[in-house]
Amino acid sequence: MVGARRQRAVNVPFLMYTLVWLGEHRAFIVEEFIKNGRSPVATQRAFRIRFALGQREAVPDKKTIYRWVSNFRQTGQTMEALKEAIRQEVAAITHEMVLKFMDNYREATSVYQYSRPPLE
Repeated sequence: MVGARRQRAVNVPFLMYTLVWLGEHRAFIVEEFIKNGRSPVATQRAFRIRFALGQREAVPDKKTIYRWVSNFRQTGQTMEALKEAIRQEVAAITHEMVLKFMDNYREATSVYQYSRPPLE
């Protein structure tokens, strides 16, 4: 083809494509998706308007929208809320609880050591 132009590949750092969506973004997406009659395109459009994004700026893709809505329907919470609940449970574990668990584990495994026949 005469006059066809070759496009050059542009190296863009990976970090430019990794986006962090906050709980506010996820909640807005779920609400708008349900309000807009399950239309991901209308949801993306509303997202751009709400967060004042330009036409070429990144918004959650269709697959991400469906995943967030599915997670919300299954659990009643967004994944971020579930992660936060797990973080709180882990933070509630005290040093004494860990020591007690370790003692119980040692006792349970020491019983099995003496009940087995010795290995030759």
